[in-house]
Amino acid sequence: ENPIKITRYPPEKYTLHNEDGTTEEIVRSKMCTQGVIHEMDNQLLKSGKIDEAIFSTGVGIHQMAAAQLITWTQPRQMLSSGSLGTMGVSLGYCMGAKLANPTKICISVDGDGSFNMTFTELKTIGEEKIPVKLLILDNESQMMVEYWQRLFHDERYIAVRNKSPKYTTLASAFGIKSLYCDNEEELPEKMRQFLEDYDDEPVLFHARIERTPCLPMVAPGQPLDNMILVDEDFEVDMSAAPS
Repeated sequence: ENPIKITRYPPEKYTLHNEDGTTEEIVRSKMCTQGVIHEMDNQLLKSGKIDEAIFSTGVGIHQMAAAQLITWTQPRQMLSSGSLGTMGVSLGYCMGAKLANPTKICISVDGDGSFNMTFTELKTIGEEKIPVKLLILDNESQMMVEYWQRLFHDERYIAVRNKSPKYTTLASAFGIKSLYCDNEEELPEKMRQFLEDYDDEPVLFHARIERTPCLPMVAPGQPLDNMILVDEDFEVDMSAAPS
């Protein structure tokens, strides 16, 4: 069992204004990185397609959550820069994986911070019609860096908040189909469409999520058996070099 629990948010009531002038009350629950990846993994397992999937990642909390929560069944199933920390590689990795393995389901699990660095490759994907699946977990932040700055650098924040574009509009500009979801109630059906309805063409899924910490984490100067498992502040050795 994973030591890090998936954050679940309480349902909230909203008033929806329809185009015909009427209103209706709806209930929606916010999402987190771990919850979206867990839903994707569950649907692939239930459909029996997990063995046929190849995943790529950028760098950040989405990378850590993917490593923890995807059920790995095959060798070389995860394409990631690992601790080299190369942001922006997920899109290129996924394109290459699909071209080399045309019968596989190639899914890029990316964060907005990493995706923003290389999304110009959407032009190549759109022109060449490379049938990759692009999952963008958007919390408008560099959450892993922000968490480090909070815990180990006296909350001296710099360059950790993003102003994300409308990724569905961006995809449309390159002739790529897209989906959008920002709540748990609609997530299962949107995820099903993302995984099953676009086998022969590229698709982008913009998932708007909340900011959650990147856990587990090992503080500078600490051994691997002394992981941070709970989101709380504590005393740190400020003389230890960040890893």
